Amino acid sequence: MKYDFSMVINKQMKSDIIQIGEYFNKKRVSSIISKVLQYLYPYIKNYHSFSSDYIPVYEKIQWNEKIHVKIDYKLYLLFKKIRDDTNGYSIAYIIRRMIEFFMHKIQSFENLDSFLVWLNSLNVKKNIEIKKKQYDVWKIMEEKQINKLGRLIMDGKKREFPLNAPYLSIVYNQFYRPILFKYLNL
Repeated sequence: MKYDFSMVINKQMKSDIIQIGEYFNKKRVSSIISKVLQYLYPYIKNYHSFSSDYIPVYEKIQWNEKIHVKIDYKLYLLFKKIRDDTNGYSIAYIIRRMIEFFMHKIQSFENLDSFLVWLNSLNVKKNIEIKKKQYDVWKIMEEKQINKLGRLIMDGKKREFPLNAPYLSIVYNQFYRPILFKYLNL
């Protein structure tokens, strides 16, 4: 599901975004922004470090253009959570900072592929193996001298179900309707 989001940018940011568009083969500013935010989503989700010191009550910018960006709803919810956590004024401020971060990293890595490899390396989680000791329930029952534990029965033999357990037998007619119920004891 997509969320239609409006924000303002200035000429300098627009020209920077258009330069980034060369990596994505896109020309529309709004589609470039949504692509950048999709790439940054795992990073923002795990490593966002906005604090209330960085989020002003109101950011005064010299904006020249108002754009509509369609972003994934999960991205919108994440930005909304960051804004609420930091008591910020605007989600657009956070998006502008993410775009600046992306532009800075693209320039430092000099190409998109190495930057994306770096981003993915941040999000790789190491597998943690937990080995639990296997318990022998029969041995525990012998040590504690327990004859019945749940459905396990030890009466000279190791059994899982009692021999004289009642069970239900149902006879169906040709239309699969029950016509006879039998309760049997073995």
